[in-house]
Amino acid sequence: MHINKKGACVMFNGGYHGRYVIVDLSHKTFRVEQLSESLAAEYLGGRGIGTKLLYDLQPGKIDPLSPENHLIIFTGPLNGTNAPGTSRITFITKSPAGNTINTTSMGGAFPNGFKRTGFDGMVITGASAERIWIHLAPDGVTFHNADDVWGLKTSETERVIKEKLGAACRVACIGPAGENQVRFAAVVSETRTAGRGGAGAVMGSKNLKAIAVSGDIRPRIADKQAFDETVKKVRADQDENPSLVGMQMNGTAGLISVVNAMGGLPTRNFQRGTFELADEIAGSAITEHNRIKSFACQSCPVGCGLIAAVKNGARAGLTTEGPEYESAVMLGSNLGIGDRDIIIAENFLCDELGLDTISTGNVIGFAIECFEKGLLTEKDTDGLVLRWGDGECALKLIEKIAAREGFGGRLAEGVARLSQELPGSETFAMHVKGLELAAYDPRAVFGQALSYATAPRGGEHGRGGYMIVEFFMPDVDLYTHEGKAVRAAELAENAAIFDSACLCSFNFVPVALVPELINAVVGTAYTLNDLRVMVRRIITLERRFNIREGFNRKDDTLPPRLLTEPLPDGMAAGKKVEGLDLMLDEYYALRGWDKNGNPPQ
Repeated sequence: MHINKKGACVMFNGGYHGRYVIVDLSHKTFRVEQLSESLAAEYLGGRGIGTKLLYDLQPGKIDPLSPENHLIIFTGPLNGTNAPGTSRITFITKSPAGNTINTTSMGGAFPNGFKRTGFDGMVITGASAERIWIHLAPDGVTFHNADDVWGLKTSETERVIKEKLGAACRVACIGPAGENQVRFAAVVSETRTAGRGGAGAVMGSKNLKAIAVSGDIRPRIADKQAFDETVKKVRADQDENPSLVGMQMNGTAGLISVVNAMGGLPTRNFQRGTFELADEIAGSAITEHNRIKSFACQSCPVGCGLIAAVKNGARAGLTTEGPEYESAVMLGSNLGIGDRDIIIAENFLCDELGLDTISTGNVIGFAIECFEKGLLTEKDTDGLVLRWGDGECALKLIEKIAAREGFGGRLAEGVARLSQELPGSETFAMHVKGLELAAYDPRAVFGQALSYATAPRGGEHGRGGYMIVEFFMPDVDLYTHEGKAVRAAELAENAAIFDSACLCSFNFVPVALVPELINAVVGTAYTLNDLRVMVRRIITLERRFNIREGFNRKDDTLPPRLLTEPLPDGMAAGKKVEGLDLMLDEYYALRGWDKNGNPPQ
């Protein structure tokens, strides 16, 4: 036990500050809670602790945009230690997009800035009657009127708040999309986002514009010598990893060429698996023609981010961080757009307005196909003619979505809800459990289908990276259901370990070294198997949350297009997803769940 600078009793040897704050926006009050060792021992941090608190603190079936929905923000035991890739933080809430549990993480400088407040996390309850932003510092929370920043874009909001608090503070905020409760609004900090599932809409529903953090309380490290030795092992492994070099050269967008070669690049709302202009939007092309410099989150030796700029034309000088793989694909090939300058502008606009680029590109692609098929007309779209490859139209739609202006208000509800208004569109509404699919077509790798179907928040890519992992494995049959459940379960567990430790998966830290890092920091003696037991508990609790919301096996499925329409082109031509039910049976059994996906009582 030790006493930290602010007098809090901490029952940990390192890693945790031992306290979190509960903020009541309705009454503008806060209280400090002790973080118990048992909670940390069972759920670790980040995604794990946040999931446990959300499950315990709020009932099921509440409206995710009501004051009853909590927003939880939690760090992990490795934050603030300068171990490679440890500036990550998780936002946990009930998703306005799909009514599932939603855990979405953010990199950049905000996570370590949060940890240095001397708090491990924050639980935000209620809703303010006035527009506000809050400031978390070592002595607690202060509440500030937000009328002067309401309506501002994200970068402007950060600038104004930093002018008030000083440049050293870190800010996570929403843009107009969050204010207008777009169901896939993001939380943005500098150039990094907690993008998926609508956490930004939850902030907007609470009249909460921003969360600012400042402080200089660093977590203790239980065994500094062991920590330094383990970090050296991690660095040595990174130095020998060729994937890391690829990330440094071209960022995550370097994957575009790979996935296009696999035949799994979403093109024109997942109608095809290859894009004729893939080389124009690939990471190598962005690096050659648009890159200004590299960008890295705090405590990151990889630097997979890049700052890209439009070099010519009316938008010359416009810069953005990225675009990342998911953004370049969903705002590019999925819309039939092969113009890098347009994609950069789309990415910039989504960040400024506070929109998830994945869901934004997906819902626009869905609308274009509906227009193409006559399910929408110019009367529905405010006179806009929706066509593949029309970047200027896409930019107009992004602005309309964020403002909920006209047709944009319908798009702001997301693919699932819009599809319910348009009979005949269900087969190509590309979502799982209400969350729009990420930028991988599972017809090219059947195991990815199982990852999508069983992901707690729906059609996400952040539960193991199945498609990319398997593509680089030798002698693997990509188009069979056999053996996929074991790998999907293991990759999902790896992702939960990283998410709960708040460690970035793009740092290529071997999962076997994660317990060594945690043990050195916290003073524990975890094995990798101990962590697997822990995250199986977390994954099962996420399942219980969704069951409480009314989800069951019938929801662990895919859009009909992926199950019935073979890919027409590329390496996976002729393939459609097969054997999903068999994969589900095996996956449930591995988890100890029954045939309907229900965990034991």
